[in-house]
Amino acid sequence: MAIINNTDFPPLPSQTTKHQRLNKREDAAKVQQPKAAGIYATLHDLPDELILEILRYLPGIDMQDFQLHTLLSLSLTNHHLHRVVSDKIYSTYDSYFCEPYLFLRTLVTNPHLGESVRHAKFRYGDDAHLERKRYSPNARDKKIIKEGMRLLDFPDWKGWATRCNADKIELDILHTAVMLHTPNLVSLDVEDGQISAYSKAKWPELIKKATTAEYFGHAHRFSALKSVRIDAQNMVIHHMIPLLRLQSLQKLEVRELSEVELDMRAPAELRRVLPEGCNNLEELILEECFLRFDALTTLISSARSLKSFRFDANQESVLLDGSGAMLQSALWRQRKSLERLDVFHDPWHKDADGPDHGGLEKFKMLKHLKCPLRMVVDVRSGASATVLEFLPPALEVLGLTIRWGSDEEYFLPVLERMASEYTTMVPQLKVLQLNVQVPAEELDYDWERMVRAYSKTSVELIINSPSDSDGDEWGDWRTVSSDSNDSSNDSDEVELYSDEELE
Repeated sequence: MAIINNTDFPPLPSQTTKHQRLNKREDAAKVQQPKAAGIYATLHDLPDELILEILRYLPGIDMQDFQLHTLLSLSLTNHHLHRVVSDKIYSTYDSYFCEPYLFLRTLVTNPHLGESVRHAKFRYGDDAHLERKRYSPNARDKKIIKEGMRLLDFPDWKGWATRCNADKIELDILHTAVMLHTPNLVSLDVEDGQISAYSKAKWPELIKKATTAEYFGHAHRFSALKSVRIDAQNMVIHHMIPLLRLQSLQKLEVRELSEVELDMRAPAELRRVLPEGCNNLEELILEECFLRFDALTTLISSARSLKSFRFDANQESVLLDGSGAMLQSALWRQRKSLERLDVFHDPWHKDADGPDHGGLEKFKMLKHLKCPLRMVVDVRSGASATVLEFLPPALEVLGLTIRWGSDEEYFLPVLERMASEYTTMVPQLKVLQLNVQVPAEELDYDWERMVRAYSKTSVELIINSPSDSDGDEWGDWRTVSSDSNDSSNDSDEVELYSDEELE
């Protein structure tokens, strides 16, 4: 069997070895030979779906993650297995494993393999496998790439062919060229970094040209692209505008996008190019991002029917004048479709002169909510504060953060009262998860009351303390579960937060 090195992938399918050709003849002979009585079925007699299922249980096989060497070895075993796993070999392009020029050459020479690519991951910077020796194309390689670009007949195809065949070609150029030859690309993952000497990445520009009404030759227009994840270390919002105007896009996840200091003209320009309801985005995730709220609300409002929104950010990134009202107004436009909401924001009902429309109780589709306690409790009412009047009627999972230094721990009795009232106000509630960031020694609260209150309901109560996790993620240490009716003093639920523990 051939030995596969990093620089060998992907081989051109026409470059079959003598061993492979022999296997093909053997496979053909086996098909022609009738089975003798009493002979059991072999691997070749099984349907392809069953073979793939069997391969999942072999050591080192993971069809979901990219197991390059294992898949290549299987494909070289015989003709049958080559046919079965070939789609898996070319279903994912990951620049860490795949030499970009070789992969591009393969797609140009065999367009049907380009149609097999469903997922692509571009890596730059420290995680780009830069120590790998780059492939040096010969004259025949360069001719193949040029002919492939010519057949697409898109604008500036000659320029792209020249750049792809240049010495020390930038990775971003090759990655973008790969995108040109993958018409069924469903998801894209970009780890941004120091891409090249170019002022910005080329792949968003390609999508921009593909989504306009201008002539784009025989190249595809990314009609299958549904999910994009970007580690945006060097990108800004305006670089992502082509994605947000792509009608096929349903999910956008962005990490480390920092754009607080902007020209005052930028928000108006952003609203002009991203008007309300201009895309079909259903899920928007912003993690560790620092954005002006006028830009954030423009992103939210650009979706026609947003179903899921997560804004995981440092508190300093949201303390802008009027930010609460702006966020509430932007999400209000999505109240008929929003099913999941995860935000780290100060009180929803902080200002008496806030928006004159209702709160979260008007979000009829909202089933999963994670937010600070103050966002759903009107603390201006003091001891008589309530929470149920602000909760969506279809809510199933409620995650509340009790932050240190916010005085939110003084309103924990509000959640106790909710246990006796939820059946009429929020009958669908299944889980109440509390992320308590206040240290136990500074929290003067009797958790027995909370646990016993919910042990009489069908709501599962989960309480996480500061030692459970890092950052804002939910932990799993000291998990209090109240999904049984046993509320005795001997139960784990009560002892978990005993008076001795709180002292």
